[in-house]
Amino acid sequence: METSKNRMIRIPPPPEIVVEKCNGCGLCVKYCPALVLKIRDKIVAIEQRERCVACGHCGAVCPTEAISHPEARVESHLTVGPGPAVESEALLKLLRERRSVRFYRPEPVPREVLEKIIEAGRCAPTGSNSQNVHYLVFTDPREIVKLREITVSGMEKAFGLMGNPIVAFYAGFILGRKTVKFLQDYIPAAKSVIESTKSGVDRAFWNAPAVILAHAPSWDSSSAFNCSAALNFCALMAHSLGVGVCFNGFLENSAKYDPKLKKFLGLPKDHRCYGAMTLGYQQVKFRRLVGRRQPIVEWR
Repeated sequence: METSKNRMIRIPPPPEIVVEKCNGCGLCVKYCPALVLKIRDKIVAIEQRERCVACGHCGAVCPTEAISHPEARVESHLTVGPGPAVESEALLKLLRERRSVRFYRPEPVPREVLEKIIEAGRCAPTGSNSQNVHYLVFTDPREIVKLREITVSGMEKAFGLMGNPIVAFYAGFILGRKTVKFLQDYIPAAKSVIESTKSGVDRAFWNAPAVILAHAPSWDSSSAFNCSAALNFCALMAHSLGVGVCFNGFLENSAKYDPKLKKFLGLPKDHRCYGAMTLGYQQVKFRRLVGRRQPIVEWR
């Protein structure tokens, strides 16, 4: 594995070129986002290999299969049709059908189903094609109980501190006044979740048979987006497989700030949790689609 001396970004190997197949059309050069390629003597050549991000655009666009990347191999038996695989109206319906599911049936989600869900996350875009999203999957009921107990305990401490005017004052300099005000306004709801869960009604994880966390290097400015995009792809795949999902901000934030939970999760020291969700087969089918507020758009 090669890395740049001046940055912490992995440098992948360069594309592979079959000179005999190249017709010099230049499509790979045109569509390479990193400006790695160049046409020389009517044949594609590698110009700046250190800039390659292994996106695979070159191989995907080449009409003669003259170029490919060892980490993004073109699958010749899988080709793109004349139009998108899903029509826009069908896609919109899928997006609208997916809802936050908080009531799950007790049966576990099979390993092969969870693997399909994570496979969808693998297809999500990542900054500089880093593909740096890591998943932590909980399916053992005993481990999920431990995870929930530590999360709820951390929530209790955190929201208890936010109720202290002195702590809240100084926290404002770190988190910002509006963030602190938001947390303070959320204290009654958080207390309700904590008290209900401690009394046996799980409103933290909703007795979910599976939990997934996404984490990535904290030094990468794209990590938050990468994990969010990946989990959103996972959620859509889960819905298509009949599995309900609910994104869990309590768990995500506890995993970011609670030392005890960080230790329990065992994430790498330079990683941070950027998303979490509970999963399971839903108890009740949603029968109707509901509306959303109109988007806030400024056209320029």
